[in-house]
Amino acid sequence: MRTLKIIGVDIFLEKRKTRLHVGVLKRVNGIMMFTYDDHYFTAKNIIPLGPEFPLTQKQFVSNQLFPSLEDRIPSQQNPAYPEYCRLMGIDPNERDAFILLSTIGRKGPSSFMFSPLFERNMKPEDLIKFRESLGLTTREFAKVFEFSQPSLNALERGRTSGKDILKRLEILLNFPAVALDLLIINGGHLIYDKWIAAVEHLKEKGKSGS
Repeated sequence: MRTLKIIGVDIFLEKRKTRLHVGVLKRVNGIMMFTYDDHYFTAKNIIPLGPEFPLTQKQFVSNQLFPSLEDRIPSQQNPAYPEYCRLMGIDPNERDAFILLSTIGRKGPSSFMFSPLFERNMKPEDLIKFRESLGLTTREFAKVFEFSQPSLNALERGRTSGKDILKRLEILLNFPAVALDLLIINGGHLIYDKWIAAVEHLKEKGKSGS
Protein backbone atom coordinates (compact mmCIF):
# COMPACT_ATOMS: atom_id res chain seq x y z
CA MET A 1 0.00 0.00 0.00
CA ARG A 2 1.27 3.46 -0.85
CA THR A 3 1.63 6.13 1.81
CA LEU A 4 -0.97 8.76 1.05
CA LYS A 5 -0.10 12.39 1.71
CA ILE A 6 -2.76 14.47 3.46
CA ILE A 7 -3.00 17.85 1.72
CA GLY A 8 -6.14 19.20 3.36
CA VAL A 9 -9.29 18.46 5.32
CA ASP A 10 -12.80 17.87 3.99
CA ILE A 11 -15.44 19.15 6.41
CA PHE A 12 -18.97 17.76 6.59
CA LEU A 13 -22.12 18.54 8.56
CA GLU A 14 -23.67 15.31 9.76
CA LYS A 15 -27.40 15.30 10.25
CA ARG A 16 -29.60 12.44 11.34
CA LYS A 17 -29.91 10.86 7.91
CA THR A 18 -27.65 12.93 5.70
CA ARG A 19 -24.14 14.34 5.50
CA LEU A 20 -23.51 17.68 3.78
CA HIS A 21 -20.15 18.76 2.40
CA VAL A 22 -19.40 22.04 4.16
CA GLY A 23 -16.09 22.91 2.54
CA VAL A 24 -12.35 22.31 2.36
CA LEU A 25 -9.45 23.46 4.50
CA LYS A 26 -6.13 23.69 2.66
CA ARG A 27 -2.71 25.20 3.18
CA VAL A 28 -1.45 27.44 0.37
CA ASN A 29 2.12 28.75 0.67
CA GLY A 30 1.95 28.36 4.43
CA ILE A 31 -1.41 30.15 4.71
CA MET A 32 -4.50 28.32 5.97
CA MET A 33 -7.44 28.71 3.60
CA PHE A 34 -11.00 27.51 4.18
CA THR A 35 -13.53 27.60 1.33
CA TYR A 36 -17.23 26.83 1.66
CA ASP A 37 -18.68 24.30 -0.77
CA ASP A 38 -20.82 26.03 -3.44
CA HIS A 39 -23.94 24.00 -2.64
CA TYR A 40 -23.58 24.42 1.11
CA PHE A 41 -22.95 28.16 0.82
CA THR A 42 -26.18 28.72 -1.12
CA ALA A 43 -28.35 26.20 0.76
CA LYS A 44 -31.12 27.19 3.15
CA ASN A 45 -31.18 26.62 6.91
CA ILE A 46 -27.46 25.93 7.26
CA ILE A 47 -25.11 26.92 10.04
CA PRO A 48 -21.63 28.47 9.83
CA LEU A 49 -18.62 26.31 10.56
CA GLY A 50 -17.63 28.65 13.39
CA PRO A 51 -17.82 32.27 14.54
CA GLU A 52 -14.90 33.21 12.29
CA PHE A 53 -16.67 31.70 9.25
CA PRO A 54 -19.79 33.86 8.75
CA LEU A 55 -21.94 32.92 5.81
CA THR A 56 -21.52 36.40 4.38
CA GLN A 57 -18.39 35.32 2.51
CA LYS A 58 -17.18 32.10 0.92
CA GLN A 59 -13.43 32.01 1.57
CA PHE A 60 -11.29 32.72 4.63
CA VAL A 61 -7.53 32.89 5.19
CA SER A 62 -5.35 32.85 8.29
CA ASN A 63 -1.65 32.66 9.18
CA GLN A 64 -2.47 29.86 11.62
CA LEU A 65 -5.15 27.29 12.25
CA PHE A 66 -8.52 28.96 12.77
CA PRO A 67 -9.53 29.08 16.49
CA SER A 68 -12.73 27.03 16.18
CA LEU A 69 -10.79 24.31 14.35
CA GLU A 70 -7.94 24.46 16.85
CA ASP A 71 -10.51 23.79 19.57
CA ARG A 72 -11.35 20.46 17.92
CA ILE A 73 -7.89 19.08 18.70
CA PRO A 74 -7.60 17.72 22.27
CA SER A 75 -5.04 19.40 24.51
CA GLN A 76 -1.67 17.70 24.76
CA GLN A 77 -1.87 18.41 28.49
CA ASN A 78 -4.78 15.99 28.76
CA PRO A 79 -3.50 12.77 30.41
CA ALA A 80 -5.52 10.76 27.89
CA TYR A 81 -3.91 12.49 24.87
CA PRO A 82 -1.38 9.68 24.15
CA GLU A 83 -4.24 7.17 24.26
CA TYR A 84 -6.32 9.22 21.82
CA CYS A 85 -3.36 9.19 19.43
CA ARG A 86 -2.75 5.48 19.86
CA LEU A 87 -6.37 4.66 19.07
CA MET A 88 -6.17 6.71 15.86
CA GLY A 89 -2.80 5.28 14.85
CA ILE A 90 -0.75 8.47 15.03
CA ASP A 91 2.36 9.53 16.93
CA PRO A 92 1.61 11.58 20.10
CA ASN A 93 4.32 13.97 18.88
CA GLU A 94 2.50 14.60 15.59
CA ARG A 95 2.07 18.35 14.97
CA ASP A 96 0.55 18.52 11.48
CA ALA A 97 -2.81 20.26 11.90
CA PHE A 98 -4.40 18.38 9.00
CA ILE A 99 -3.45 14.99 10.44
CA LEU A 100 -4.62 15.95 13.94
CA LEU A 101 -7.93 17.38 12.71
CA SER A 102 -8.74 14.34 10.59
CA THR A 103 -7.84 11.82 13.32
CA ILE A 104 -8.19 12.80 16.99
CA GLY A 105 -10.21 15.89 16.02
CA ARG A 106 -12.35 14.06 13.49
CA LYS A 107 -15.52 13.92 15.56
CA GLY A 108 -16.07 16.42 18.32
CA PRO A 109 -19.03 17.74 20.33
CA SER A 110 -20.52 19.53 17.29
CA SER A 111 -22.14 17.95 14.22
CA PHE A 112 -19.19 18.88 12.02
CA MET A 113 -17.01 15.99 10.86
CA PHE A 114 -13.45 16.18 9.55
CA SER A 115 -12.00 13.84 6.93
CA PRO A 116 -8.50 13.80 5.38
CA LEU A 117 -8.10 15.06 1.83
CA PHE A 118 -5.38 13.06 0.11
CA GLU A 119 -3.04 14.06 -2.68
CA ARG A 120 -4.21 12.65 -6.01
CA ASN A 121 -1.26 12.29 -8.35
CA MET A 122 -1.90 9.16 -10.40
CA LYS A 123 -0.44 9.26 -13.91
CA PRO A 124 -0.91 7.09 -17.03
CA GLU A 125 2.58 5.70 -16.35
CA ASP A 126 1.32 4.29 -13.03
CA LEU A 127 -1.44 2.47 -14.89
CA ILE A 128 0.95 0.95 -17.41
CA LYS A 129 3.39 -0.10 -14.69
CA PHE A 130 0.63 -1.73 -12.63
CA ARG A 131 -0.89 -3.52 -15.62
CA GLU A 132 2.48 -4.85 -16.75
CA SER A 133 3.37 -5.96 -13.21
CA LEU A 134 0.31 -8.24 -13.38
CA GLY A 135 1.32 -9.51 -16.83
CA LEU A 136 -1.98 -8.42 -18.39
CA THR A 137 -2.80 -6.99 -21.80
CA THR A 138 -5.06 -3.93 -21.98
CA ARG A 139 -7.95 -6.19 -22.99
CA GLU A 140 -7.40 -8.51 -20.02
CA PHE A 141 -6.88 -5.63 -17.59
CA ALA A 142 -10.08 -3.95 -18.79
CA LYS A 143 -12.09 -7.17 -18.37
CA VAL A 144 -10.71 -8.01 -14.92
CA PHE A 145 -10.94 -4.53 -13.38
CA GLU A 146 -14.10 -3.50 -15.25
CA PHE A 147 -12.69 -0.61 -17.27
CA SER A 148 -13.64 0.43 -20.80
CA GLN A 149 -10.87 -0.90 -23.06
CA PRO A 150 -11.09 2.02 -25.53
CA SER A 151 -10.77 4.48 -22.62
CA LEU A 152 -7.88 2.47 -21.19
CA ASN A 153 -6.06 2.46 -24.53
CA ALA A 154 -6.65 6.20 -24.99
CA LEU A 155 -5.26 6.92 -21.52
CA GLU A 156 -2.13 4.83 -22.01
CA ARG A 157 -1.48 6.56 -25.35
CA GLY A 158 -1.91 10.02 -23.85
CA ARG A 159 -5.05 10.83 -25.81
CA THR A 160 -7.18 11.61 -22.74
CA SER A 161 -6.67 12.66 -19.13
CA GLY A 162 -8.72 9.67 -17.94
CA LYS A 163 -9.49 11.21 -14.53
CA ASP A 164 -12.16 8.65 -13.64
CA ILE A 165 -9.88 5.74 -14.56
CA LEU A 166 -7.00 7.21 -12.56
CA LYS A 167 -9.23 7.66 -9.51
CA ARG A 168 -10.18 3.98 -9.66
CA LEU A 169 -6.56 3.05 -10.29
CA GLU A 170 -5.61 4.89 -7.10
CA ILE A 171 -7.92 2.59 -5.14
CA LEU A 172 -6.47 -0.52 -6.79
CA LEU A 173 -2.90 0.58 -6.05
CA ASN A 174 -3.48 1.68 -2.48
CA PHE A 175 -5.71 -1.25 -1.55
CA PRO A 176 -4.40 -4.46 -3.12
CA ALA A 177 -7.19 -6.43 -1.43
CA VAL A 178 -9.74 -4.59 -3.61
CA ALA A 179 -7.76 -5.44 -6.75
CA LEU A 180 -7.46 -9.05 -5.58
CA ASP A 181 -11.23 -9.34 -5.07
CA LEU A 182 -11.87 -8.16 -8.64
CA LEU A 183 -9.21 -10.51 -9.95
CA ILE A 184 -10.90 -13.44 -8.22
CA ILE A 185 -14.40 -12.41 -9.35
CA ASN A 186 -13.41 -11.79 -12.98
CA GLY A 187 -10.57 -14.28 -13.25
CA GLY A 188 -12.45 -16.30 -15.86
CA HIS A 189 -11.23 -13.87 -18.50
CA LEU A 190 -7.63 -15.06 -17.99
CA ILE A 191 -5.82 -18.29 -18.72
CA TYR A 192 -5.12 -20.17 -15.49
CA ASP A 193 -1.35 -19.63 -15.31
CA LYS A 194 -1.70 -15.90 -15.90
CA TRP A 195 -4.46 -15.65 -13.31
CA ILE A 196 -2.37 -17.48 -10.69
CA ALA A 197 0.65 -15.25 -11.34
CA ALA A 198 -1.45 -12.09 -10.98
CA VAL A 199 -3.10 -13.37 -7.78
CA GLU A 200 0.27 -14.18 -6.21
CA HIS A 201 1.63 -10.78 -7.19
CA LEU A 202 -1.26 -8.96 -5.48
CA LYS A 203 -0.99 -11.14 -2.39
CA GLU A 204 2.71 -10.26 -2.07
CA LYS A 205 1.91 -6.61 -2.68
CA GLY A 206 -0.61 -6.72 0.14
CA LYS A 207 1.85 -8.35 2.54
CA SER A 208 4.68 -5.93 1.77
CA GLY A 209 2.41 -2.88 1.90
CA SER A 210 3.98 -1.40 -1.22
